[in-house]
Amino acid sequence: MNEQDTTAAREALAAVVRLSSGLVPWQGSHGPVVFLESAGHLEFGLGLRGAEGVVFSPGDPGTEEGVLGYEGGLAEPGDEFLAADTLFVYTQDYLATPFLAVAGPTIVRIGSAADYSGFLEDADLARAKGTFVEQLLHPGVFLADQCALGSAHPCPGTYRLHVSASGEVRTAPGGRVLGTVTSQVPFDAGDEPCLAEVVEPEVLRRERARRPWLSRYLRAVEVLRDLRAAGRHGYTVSGFGHRLTPGLPVELDEPADAPLLLWNDEEHLVCDLVRERVFRVGADAAKLVELLLTGGSPARACELAATHLGLDAATTADALDVLTGKLAGTALPVTGAAA
Repeated sequence: MNEQDTTAAREALAAVVRLSSGLVPWQGSHGPVVFLESAGHLEFGLGLRGAEGVVFSPGDPGTEEGVLGYEGGLAEPGDEFLAADTLFVYTQDYLATPFLAVAGPTIVRIGSAADYSGFLEDADLARAKGTFVEQLLHPGVFLADQCALGSAHPCPGTYRLHVSASGEVRTAPGGRVLGTVTSQVPFDAGDEPCLAEVVEPEVLRRERARRPWLSRYLRAVEVLRDLRAAGRHGYTVSGFGHRLTPGLPVELDEPADAPLLLWNDEEHLVCDLVRERVFRVGADAAKLVELLLTGGSPARACELAATHLGLDAATTADALDVLTGKLAGTALPVTGAAA
């Protein structure tokens, strides 16, 4: 494969991941991604993608800029998708995840109520025991429709659109119909658009409310997967079955966008979920980060440090000043007096 083909495949995969996951990358400029099941709707798709978007259209894309031809599909379990002549993507249902033999990039979809129940069970296990489904951590596996699964993952709405062969327009294959290719009004994604034909919106809202940590679980999966891609393994995630600080309760809830704390035998990492940065810190500093995350303010972190680490308020306050300076720009809770 030459460099040009490699670049085309990489860009196509990035567009497929944005289309499927429902997540918008923090960095870079990315327009809408439109997936057409029928080439007969190409003109309609071009009208939706804007100046910087991507349209996937079956068959030969011709020379139209921003249009990628493909073969196969991305909607149903067992679908195989080929784009840019070299990119193969597979689609599987969630319940098949533990049995996946990953042969290439794979989209895992919640395609039924049973799939959704399985997802919740796995999330609960990770929360209680720190055990994550191994296949979800594979660098080539991508969980679809995360914007519907975690309450702190903002839905991109019409940033991504799936147009069926019959002309129905949805944000995702399992989403509710927003309109058709003959609609004369702008599409409005509204509330809970992405899995509404798979799981009742009331059920999605109820389960997310019961598990305010679901978005952190999804982000932990993303971080662990990215670390795996870099050849780094064996991390424990604070708040998922374990705490680094002795005696600190696991069930305390950190803010959804706050950094994640991970560690293994070799290092301690603070992962900025907003700007997608990773900081390496020492073990003692990592404990203070954990207390700041769970306490919600420097003042509360000082109280927790006295209880769990035996540190006086002045020592903790000085250490927190240094630490928050190093981690400036992250979503650490730094308001409130430290002493």
